[in-house]
Amino acid sequence: MNSFNRLIVKILPLMPKSFVHLFAGRYIAGEHLDDALAEAGRLNEGRMTVTIDILGENISGLDEAALYRDAFLGVLDRIRDKGIDGNISLKLTQLGLKIDPRACVDNLTEIVDKARSQGNFVRIDMEDSTCTDDTIEICLAMHARYERVGTVIQSYLKRSQADVRMLAARGVSLRICKGIYNESPAIAFKGRDEIRNNFMGLLEILFDTGAFAAIATHDPVLVERSKSLIAARGLDSSRYEFQMLLGVAETLRQGVVDGGHGMRVYIPFGEAWYAYSLRRLQENPSLAAHILKNLVIQG
Repeated sequence: MNSFNRLIVKILPLMPKSFVHLFAGRYIAGEHLDDALAEAGRLNEGRMTVTIDILGENISGLDEAALYRDAFLGVLDRIRDKGIDGNISLKLTQLGLKIDPRACVDNLTEIVDKARSQGNFVRIDMEDSTCTDDTIEICLAMHARYERVGTVIQSYLKRSQADVRMLAARGVSLRICKGIYNESPAIAFKGRDEIRNNFMGLLEILFDTGAFAAIATHDPVLVERSKSLIAARGLDSSRYEFQMLLGVAETLRQGVVDGGHGMRVYIPFGEAWYAYSLRRLQENPSLAAHILKNLVIQG
């Protein structure tokens, strides 16, 4: 990252919400479920499946957790009613993990039971390292209840190979991603090549064990390495899919689809768009700089 981009990352939290909102429309379907469902329909028509996520995490009370629980139950119903080819992704902190883990499990159980009754799938997103053990433990409990529950493993964590081996042995569907949280070098790889190499190592473990692999990356290098590994092993498309965020690397995404690979697009929606958008901008400071430049020119 060059010095100008580092400066952009530092000043982004000081920018007005109106600036961030200019960016948000590309990466967020909207504030309402109907917005997400409309986007999902368009993506389905483009030969892509979806996973729908309600923005928001680290809530302050169990009343909020109940609201998120009910909202996800509603998303499942609307996916079914609209005939959307898609599932849901959720964060355990939305359901009360940091407040009352038992209540979190109860909330998640209702969602999982609803998904089971509809034959749908629930992906438990991975959060920062303070949540890793709890997320894996709860995922295993839910997977024992209903096999179509999976979670996410981050390739920048040094523990991830052991986690993948254990989870894959139990048949848990895993999304492999790089990871976005700022973790200590004691527990996380920091070098780009280290993270890439571990990503591919995790993918090989999944392919070796026969577990389903969700390959979540916008990195062209990892996309090409993954496609080469798939071709070398002669894997059927039922064994894996690629996953990307809404609005990110769309040309790369279309190339994957045109190459005959499955693609699932992560569709976030909700009123809590600001924190999510700020994080996406901090990950892509060159885009923030482009927006800022355009504002200056137009002004």
